[in-house]
Amino acid sequence: MRFGIAARLGIVLALSGMLSAGVTAVQAQRASETLLVDSARTELLTSTRVLSRRITQVREDISRTLLALARHPAALAALDSDDPQAATQLATLFALPMEANRAYFQIRLIDAADNGLERVRIDRDDDTLVRVGGDALQEKGHYPYVFDTLALAPGEVYMSRVGINRERGSHAALGQPAVQLATPVVDAEGKPRGVIVGSVDLNGVFALLAADLPADFRLYLANSAGDFLIHPDPARTFGFDKGRRVRLQDEFPAVQALIEGRAGESMIDSDAGEHAPTPLLAAFIAARAQLRTDEGAFILGLARPRATVLAELDPLRDIMLQIVIGMCLTGILLAAILAHAITHPIEVLGAAVQNFSGNGQAPALPVERQDEIGALARRFAELRTQIGQQMAELEHRRSELEHLARHDALTGLPNRALFDDRMAVALAAARREQGRLALLFVDVDQFKPINDRLGHVVGDRVLKAVATRIRQCIRESDTAARIGGDEFVVLLPGIASAEDARRVADKIRAAIDRPFTIDGDELAVSVSMGLAHYPDDGADATTLARHADTAMYRDKAEGKARRHA
Repeated sequence: MRFGIAARLGIVLALSGMLSAGVTAVQAQRASETLLVDSARTELLTSTRVLSRRITQVREDISRTLLALARHPAALAALDSDDPQAATQLATLFALPMEANRAYFQIRLIDAADNGLERVRIDRDDDTLVRVGGDALQEKGHYPYVFDTLALAPGEVYMSRVGINRERGSHAALGQPAVQLATPVVDAEGKPRGVIVGSVDLNGVFALLAADLPADFRLYLANSAGDFLIHPDPARTFGFDKGRRVRLQDEFPAVQALIEGRAGESMIDSDAGEHAPTPLLAAFIAARAQLRTDEGAFILGLARPRATVLAELDPLRDIMLQIVIGMCLTGILLAAILAHAITHPIEVLGAAVQNFSGNGQAPALPVERQDEIGALARRFAELRTQIGQQMAELEHRRSELEHLARHDALTGLPNRALFDDRMAVALAAARREQGRLALLFVDVDQFKPINDRLGHVVGDRVLKAVATRIRQCIRESDTAARIGGDEFVVLLPGIASAEDARRVADKIRAAIDRPFTIDGDELAVSVSMGLAHYPDDGADATTLARHADTAMYRDKAEGKARRHA
């Protein structure tokens, strides 16, 4: 069978079109892989920075706690005498942060005299707190966290080297990775009389901080010499404590610049050595502790398997395959009919696709054509538009989810989780500044009959209106939150007196007592309220909430009595 020039040219053009489509698909695949890998590296570096900031925040929170304990009069009183009452008071203060934060193994008061004898000591033992006393108290003057801390100025904090705790009788801390933070206790003349020492559970802190990381993220932490402190394989950690060196730079040679202090951050594509079978994308940063320590910089890093990252391209591969098949079929058909005319449009389309895959910019596609090439161009344009819309929609949904996770969907007020965070911050500030705050519980009276009689739609509108009026009655620095169906709570930080808080409560009650206009009808709503004051009614959120709740139910009972009188 003989083929004419047109047929042969058509076959050549068809094969050329198929080859062009294949090359375009390969280039798009490679460009997409490059973009995705670069994006994954950036994401890892950003996540590592965020994790580093969270670690710094934990360290600062613990430091603030130790400084507050060191400045408390009970600390100096326990050192000045053998008064059991002062020691008991200080032990109670030690137990409060340990109950709130499981990162603490121990909190101790150690005397500068008597060879560093422990005066007050609280240990964690499984899920309980143990006060150690009598002959079980030990001399710790030979430990750096004692004699180095005594050399610090008041208000400074010392951090020990990270290591395995070998101190006998240390309960849950024994044999566990730990770090000691300490600050001096000084008298009125500024003379150091002792130290407050907190022993921190390293594994517990990092387990808590890494809980929100995706399952395929791998966490690494090394000291300034590169010795692993945290590794996905626990057998590689604390090798120096076992007479061997297992170091970060041996597994990731590219971090040598961080170890030597020549760089602060490093993004790595590790595909050699032990990572050759399963290459990793990793990001490392050198974080320096902003306090007195012999540890130097810590090297913190996150890694992901490269295969997991590239698996995100699977949907795009399917789309590209469909596009390539469509291009090949169209090329064969047009080559058989218009072999000569098809040459230029294929080149234009290939160049447009190549530009699109290479720099992510919108290419000039020949969408105005009314033939197969135009149809393919429109498909690419639609694909580009769909990808852009999907990315915008994903970003919008992410923002909405972040907001919904911290706010009540109906009223827009903060929810319980956000309120608890702000309550913790306000309490910490009040303790630090010896200030006051007030907690106000607000409960809508007889709300269920409103729902039953007028319907849930009206009930929801009432709740929204109540939330609006509460928000209008408080300062920008105050926080109003919805914590239940018809229950609201208001945090009033920086309140000068109980009377100021009462005036705010009266203002809210007066605002809500005004009738609500709903669908043209006026609806009367009343509320019961309960106030609790820090520090008069409690020193923690739980105690304050219990007092406020009790006061609210007392107000509700008095309100019922007045209505039935």
